[in-house]
Amino acid sequence: MSYSSSLLVLSAVTLATGQLLAPLPETFLNSSATWAWLSYDKLQFGTLPGAFNRSILDAPAAAEASDAGLTEVNAKLNSSDFVAYDERFFDIIGPNAKVEHVQQLDIRSHEAPCLVPGTDLLFFVEWGPREEGYGQHGWQYLLDVRKNVLQTVTTSPPTFNVHGCVTFNNSLYVVTDGSLNETGYLARIDPSNWKRTTLLNNYYEQPFGGFNDLAMDNEGNFYLTDSKSGWGKGVVPYTPPTSPATYFVNGTTMRPKMIQSTTGNANGVALSPDGRTLYLPNTGVSKYYPVRKDPYDDRGLWAYDFVSSKDGARLPVLANKRLLNNPITYFYDGIRVTHDGLIFASAGDGVDVIDPDTGLALGSIRVGGGRNVAVSLALGTYEFWIVGRGGVWHVSGLTHTLN
Repeated sequence: MSYSSSLLVLSAVTLATGQLLAPLPETFLNSSATWAWLSYDKLQFGTLPGAFNRSILDAPAAAEASDAGLTEVNAKLNSSDFVAYDERFFDIIGPNAKVEHVQQLDIRSHEAPCLVPGTDLLFFVEWGPREEGYGQHGWQYLLDVRKNVLQTVTTSPPTFNVHGCVTFNNSLYVVTDGSLNETGYLARIDPSNWKRTTLLNNYYEQPFGGFNDLAMDNEGNFYLTDSKSGWGKGVVPYTPPTSPATYFVNGTTMRPKMIQSTTGNANGVALSPDGRTLYLPNTGVSKYYPVRKDPYDDRGLWAYDFVSSKDGARLPVLANKRLLNNPITYFYDGIRVTHDGLIFASAGDGVDVIDPDTGLALGSIRVGGGRNVAVSLALGTYEFWIVGRGGVWHVSGLTHTLN
């Protein structure tokens, strides 16, 4: 193994794994899942021995290390289902939680997971560049999460290149990149008969570049992220007409208003439980033509507050932009918020749980590393599902109520 001169050399002393990873709480010692606790508070992780380095696109477990003890730590991290960075993570997950890879699918991007209301079905899609032979199909997946049976479903009319999904009043609401002959749109799908109704496909006759994800508030208004990912991955042939942006769409009139724009890229979107804060991860780190990652571009999770009118009503105007979190690994894609405000964000080889006040990552739920990538997730009550490159994962037995 070679190390560049830019590697930080701190010590020639080899430390044992037990000195770099904190001991697990007693109730977690016999957990059926594999745990690790990486803590700056407890032990000596603030000053690592030897030479070490990793890319921002890799998890800490993938770091190169000259010290035998640190190499052992990384092996432990890489074999773990759950990695705690904060003591609170143990209370959220609990000792009975487990991670199961329930559907091993091709190493392709799977997106837009939604639990179909009133059923045990998980809706999700297979998405990707047309030159690789997938993404351009008129069906979506349905997974029976109790029987672990996978099937496909086709809407009427067929829906292509769904990129995000939420549920509201027993319907699925999806956004798409569009397809080879149509630009991106927002649609409602009735899961009782799989009829699709297009709700919005333009901004005053300007096409959208290609929607990536969406959120809805309690009043039925929409928050749509319009990105360059569909064009950049070759899913659609037309150049985005404007910079990536976030749109507020009135759920009654369907009147759209741009509320945020970026020179990076728009991706996931989520609201705080009180509807007063909007969370937007920027994925400008992803570049196109050629497809590559630029570690110096934006990959932060940003928080915005809504401006209030004189009578206290929330306006579709954002203020107080602030960097809430920069991912430990990779960049944040799909994000969801629990009933009490915890942020679950898909990030490379797992899902980070983030404190909405401090922005600290409390821990990670891993999908196994390697070529597997967590892309998005759907929250249940004491369980949730992750979809991404490599298929579907079920995380169950949590202590904390999610919804």
